[in-house]
Amino acid sequence: MFDAHRHFSSAKACANALYATSKTGEWGRLKGMHHPSVGGIGALPEKPLPTAELLYEYVSKQADLQIAEVGLDRRWPDAEAQQLFLLEVLDIAYILERSVSLHCVRRDGLLLGLLKRQGKHLPTLLWHGCTLSWESAHQASRMGIILSFAPSLYTSALAREGKRLVTLRYALETDYALEMEEPYEAYLEKHLDAFSELTDTSCDTLIRNNDEIRAILTNQPSAR
Repeated sequence: MFDAHRHFSSAKACANALYATSKTGEWGRLKGMHHPSVGGIGALPEKPLPTAELLYEYVSKQADLQIAEVGLDRRWPDAEAQQLFLLEVLDIAYILERSVSLHCVRRDGLLLGLLKRQGKHLPTLLWHGCTLSWESAHQASRMGIILSFAPSLYTSALAREGKRLVTLRYALETDYALEMEEPYEAYLEKHLDAFSELTDTSCDTLIRNNDEIRAILTNQPSAR
């Protein structure tokens, strides 16, 4: 199954997954990735943010590179710089027709408002690790944002919505970040089974849905 968001381990990136990065020091690992792996260039405010020009240079040179992950995080200072960087990256993604995986920590309303003000000039968006309130999740879905559910969903209030979750545009992700690669497949399967039980949706349906999301995020036709 396609994993809509994970991170690198010590092993070579070869899983059917979108590999996200959070700082410039990881960008080098995105070069030369091969199908079924997808690379995502990103930067979070835990470290000094790069210039948008540098990110543009990387993305424009690799036709299959997506943007993952960027966003807003209340834990780190300079909220204005975070917003300006995000707006610049959204413009880059829109121009280059790349998808963007959004990171958001305790800035849900601010991020939704920012995206709404962008109007139709938005790239394909995925809300990574979505644990929004039902009202905010529904609002994001109406804006065309793909809501990506990680195992963190199960300890959030959003998990109470059960079957209603699959009425929204959604994806499944592991957000896997361990150095050891060996537990990954079991971790992914456990998440798939848990979400299947929570939403009363067959695993086959969830797998097909994630394959369709992969096609949307990479701007490629679905596999037949």
